[in-house]
Amino acid sequence: MAYFAGFWFVALCATLLFRPKAKLNALHAERASAGSVLPVEIVVEETGRLGSLDLRVLPHRLPPGIDAEPPEGADLPPLRRGESATARLGLYCAKRGVYRLLGFKVETDYPFGLFRAYTFTPQERTLLVYPAFTRLTRLELPSGRLYQPGGVALASALGESTEFIGNREFRDGDNVRDIDWRASARLDKLIVREYREEYFVRVALVLDTFVSKKAAPARRADFERAVSVCAAVGDYLARQEYIVDLFAAGPNLYHLTAGRGLAYLDQILDILACVDESGEEPFRTIEPEIAEHLSQISALVCVFLDWNEERRRFVYNLRAQGVAVKVVIVRDAPCGMDPSAEGGSSGYVPVLSAADVQRGVAEL
Repeated sequence: MAYFAGFWFVALCATLLFRPKAKLNALHAERASAGSVLPVEIVVEETGRLGSLDLRVLPHRLPPGIDAEPPEGADLPPLRRGESATARLGLYCAKRGVYRLLGFKVETDYPFGLFRAYTFTPQERTLLVYPAFTRLTRLELPSGRLYQPGGVALASALGESTEFIGNREFRDGDNVRDIDWRASARLDKLIVREYREEYFVRVALVLDTFVSKKAAPARRADFERAVSVCAAVGDYLARQEYIVDLFAAGPNLYHLTAGRGLAYLDQILDILACVDESGEEPFRTIEPEIAEHLSQISALVCVFLDWNEERRRFVYNLRAQGVAVKVVIVRDAPCGMDPSAEGGSSGYVPVLSAADVQRGVAEL
């Protein structure tokens, strides 16, 4: 017993003696997609006088939902004082969400492999993990009020917010800058260029977040799939000439208005990475917010978790005000009410099961 205790004591002292002394800097993106591996590049510089052997670099206390790849970290070559080396590892993002990364550490079990000593470098950063989704190739939007004014303020191009439609004779009050001098000289009278305000199609995207506090895990999985479908719709709209309003009400109310050409998909995905389930029906919160912008909205796309009287009333109230509504239901179990029973008044309502979403939905 004394022999083994002495051996372990010597091993502990040796491990503390050769404890790595190093500083590091980690570089990685601030956003990733669920199910992907985020590459991380770490530059380690040795600062100890004795140097270090058998070094590994790995994340320190990762939050649930994030795992290191490889789990044991990345190996480093032997380093002397002042030398540096670069290690590459990955962070597997299993689930969407907002995560706080504490930093990285350099550790060693030299010389006997019985104990591990490490040095920790804090680098607190926020990592946003987007929902995974399959890109849509086709989305049938209902026909509503096709053109709404005020879209140019949300466009990427700067300059005049008008579109040229033709020439006409000069009238009192016209801007002299609009005079077409060539046409005026040709016709021997003042001719001005006429413009009109440019119009864009504005689509609202509504996410259903209601999940009962006593809901089964399958119900919560439906919510995650609904977020993925919502991300796919947002991605499709981002690739078209649309202005998008995203509405989602969990513990917090989210409302984002994003314009075309601004790479606004990241803004939509930022919200979808943060949105949480709601223990209460969200439509009492969302409906007044939508009503304020209803006159400027061409169509709504609603991603629901069920079809019942509450959601039916929400859709019918919007249609009664002249807004075209498309409903998509993400649910693995039967709905509370049969959406196909609504017939022509409600239109076709696709119901996406877990297998449908896992297989990948290309058209809606």
